[in-house]
Amino acid sequence: MIRKSLLLAWTDVKPYFWAAAVIFLAGLFVGAMSKGDIGWLDKQLQSISDIAKQADGSDHPSRTMFGLIFVNNLVATAFAMYLGIAACIMPLFSLALNGLVMGYLFGQLADEGANIWPLIARGILPHGILELPAVFLAAAYGILLGARLLQGIGRSVAGKPEPWGRFVGALKRSVAVYVVVAFILLIAAAIESTITLYLVRS
Repeated sequence: MIRKSLLLAWTDVKPYFWAAAVIFLAGLFVGAMSKGDIGWLDKQLQSISDIAKQADGSDHPSRTMFGLIFVNNLVATAFAMYLGIAACIMPLFSLALNGLVMGYLFGQLADEGANIWPLIARGILPHGILELPAVFLAAAYGILLGARLLQGIGRSVAGKPEPWGRFVGALKRSVAVYVVVAFILLIAAAIESTITLYLVRS
């Protein structure tokens, strides 16, 4: 039953997943091309830096970092998925913002003369290969829920039979999808707080 539910969910969300990846990459490109200091993006980077500082100041940095990253990602993906019901706004904003912040960081480092490719290979790739698809999936499903809700409204206004069937089905399957997202984020946080941390500090 769970496997069937996930297969149906993936069939529905697949085009939105690739659209989510494109939106993120567009944000990444725009962020990388941004020149000079941009205050609100600097604040986003500072919040990321604060997590690292909080972990470094604890008795168990790796364990603290794992907890902070995992909880932060769980909350962010839950918001992106379920607030997508409100006309898809939250997942679209989340994807664009994450891309902008990452691109802006890479652009700032490149402007300072850093070779960003080793930084990406050591600081992003080990956990990002899991974390980014999980983020894309959560955001894509949020867009799907928003689209299904709008379709339901349209079908209801038009007087079509069972106008809310597709929305209700997608909402039910969202639980299984979020469990998968949480599991992937759990592994990604474990990698980021151990392997990535070691590679960045070595």
